[in-house]
This record gives sequence, structure tokens and C-alpha cells, in this order.
Amino acid sequence: MAIVIALNGCQQAADTPSRETAAANADDLTLPVSLNAAMVGMIDHSADYIFAIGNGDLPRNDNDWHLVSNSAYEIALGGTVIQIPGTGSFDQQWVEEPEWIRLSQELTGIGEDAVELAEIQSTEVEAWRAVGDRLIENCLACHQRFKPEIPSDGILRGSTERQSRGISIFGS
Repeated sequence: MAIVIALNGCQQAADTPSRETAAANADDLTLPVSLNAAMVGMIDHSADYIFAIGNGDLPRNDNDWHLVSNSAYEIALGGTVIQIPGTGSFDQQWVEEPEWIRLSQELTGIGEDAVELAEIQSTEVEAWRAVGDRLIENCLACHQRFKPEIPSDGILRGSTERQSRGISIFGS
């Protein structure tokens, strides 16, 4: 019986992928969309919630805070996601650039700071504004370096009219 258990233990260990195998598999990852689409879908949309609070548009209930928390996590995750090449023409080239990696890691840190504020449901407008300002600086630096033309490749977001009319992102 002890031999069977010992052999079972050996078999399980052999089936477990090594760190080297996991790292090699990670190197083979490709997003199913372009980095532009990933950024517009994750970062742009999520940034709206960060900017809203920084402009004094505060969450009103638990559902609103859930939206803010999800957005903060998306920004934190987005910084890591955009280090994986996607289907875009320049994606592989971008993810190999040290400055791209630095800005992506910085984006993750900004998202982590937003997560901390969301977890305590902070209503400190200035703290949210500071996170939003860092997010803007990060985005501008990245776009200036890597994509100075129209950033979204024509992928549009729907918040512009709402913002211009002063309508809360959190609904009525």
C-alpha cells in the first residue's frame, strides 16, 4: 500500500508543469484582440469611473462602488494584459520595448492605488483626482511615445456626451 501511495505521489509530481514550462507557455501567449482594442475596452472604459470620482461624481450605493472597484481592478490588470502581444500590427514590437514595459507596470500600480481607494470606499475627491491625474500622465506618455496619431484606431467609447452634459456615470 505504501508503494502505491509513493508511486501516486511521484506520478502527480511528474504531471505538474515546471516553472520553465509555464514560463515558456506564457511567452507563447497572444491576446485574441489588438492592444488598441484591449486598451479601449478595459482602460478607457474603466478610467471613466476613476475620473468621475475625481471630478466629484461620487458613487451613491453598493452597486456604484462595485462598478468603481471593478474598474480599478481592470486598470491594474490592464497594465499586465498590455504586456502580452495581441493581433495588432505593432503589438509584438511594442511589448518588447523597455519603455512600454515600464509604462505598463506603472499603469498596474495606478490601478492598484485605485483598488485601495475603492476597497475603503473613499470619498476623498482629491485622492481620486490624484490617481486620475497619474492615469492621464501615464496614458499621454505612452501615446506620445508609441501612438501619437488617433489613439483608438477608430474604436469609439460612449462617455463623451454624458460627460459634456454633466450626467452622472452612476445613473439617476
